Amino acid sequence: MSEPAQAAGDDLRLLIPVLGLCGFASTFTMRLVDPLVPTLAHEFGQSVHQIAFLVTAFSGCYALGQPFLGPIANSVGKLRSIATCLAALCLLSALAAFATSFWVLLALRAAGGVMAGGVIPAAMAAIGDRAPMAERQIMLGRFLVIMIVGQMAGATFSGLLADHIGWRAVLGAASVLAGGAALLVRLALKPRPDAARARLSLAGAIASYRAVFANPRSKLLYLLVMLEGALVFGVPPFVAAILHERSGVGASEAGLAIGAMGLGGLLYGTLTRVLVERIGPRQMMRLGGLAMALGYFAFALPGPWWTAIGIFLMTGFGFFLLHGTFQAQATELAPTARGSAMALFACFFFMGHATGPLMTGTLLQFAGTQLALIVLGVGIGVLGLVTPRLLPPLGSRS
Repeated sequence: MSEPAQAAGDDLRLLIPVLGLCGFASTFTMRLVDPLVPTLAHEFGQSVHQIAFLVTAFSGCYALGQPFLGPIANSVGKLRSIATCLAALCLLSALAAFATSFWVLLALRAAGGVMAGGVIPAAMAAIGDRAPMAERQIMLGRFLVIMIVGQMAGATFSGLLADHIGWRAVLGAASVLAGGAALLVRLALKPRPDAARARLSLAGAIASYRAVFANPRSKLLYLLVMLEGALVFGVPPFVAAILHERSGVGASEAGLAIGAMGLGGLLYGTLTRVLVERIGPRQMMRLGGLAMALGYFAFALPGPWWTAIGIFLMTGFGFFLLHGTFQAQATELAPTARGSAMALFACFFFMGHATGPLMTGTLLQFAGTQLALIVLGVGIGVLGLVTPRLLPPLGSRS
């Protein structure tokens, strides 16, 4: 498989922080509902399980938009596609801040999910276009450092701001962030002058997806990442309710706990080079599954609410150990159709992300909190152990 031409050092150094800010805006918008579930349930007179469907709607539409957004990014250019999606996300978040009913908010969050889906996969594909495979997982790790701050801020800032000003201010802040990121992309980054772009057409889109699935690794990778998404992101929408039931705490404390997953991601991002070079992708996947399993087992045990911060920090670190390796592999599934390959990667991951709250909610209802978390922990631990055997990372030495 051909390597991309490496971008000039100055261009690459600028690319990572700018695209990282775009990822920041996208993940901030994505994660901000998690600590607000009990607050929104009271606001709109809905149950916690019904409000958790806001997460499913956002993630499901994020996933369903990917097969269309990938070919568009390949055709019009990844940077232009990112800027357009962020501008639309800015508008939708602003409108959501004024929603007067649950169903209006649901529709706006669903549409926002489609637009948010046009940011991170295209950004990762753009990095893949410019960074050689030897450096790609490290570059993606640096991208994740900035992006994960958005995930952490989305949960933490959302809970704190909602308790002191209101949940509508959270969506207003998300709108400003998305608009600022869209403007920065247009001003700071230029498309590659030598980029070959196919004209947008149904036949061209089908050809791109055929190229992706011509790689025998594609189907298995996408199946595994969908399972990962369901097991990892089914829990956060219920963290606020679990902590409130156990300790009587509110959105601020739940936001701090959920946001700690982002701290785990930051730890991963700063250690990516050391981890890749000294431990290797295979062992990273095993350790990631083990860390998440231990996190879920620990959260199953009653304790002071603040213990959840350390638990979710460990869970977040474990998630990125596993997911970072999946991402690096996805960038090499189809170098000639990298935008489509990453769009499908995001599609399957967020299909899991969308079904996770439904699966977790069912487990919580019929098995109780402790048993549900143990079952999920066993599932993610097994996934981390068997994945290196089922799908050995390319170029792995251990």
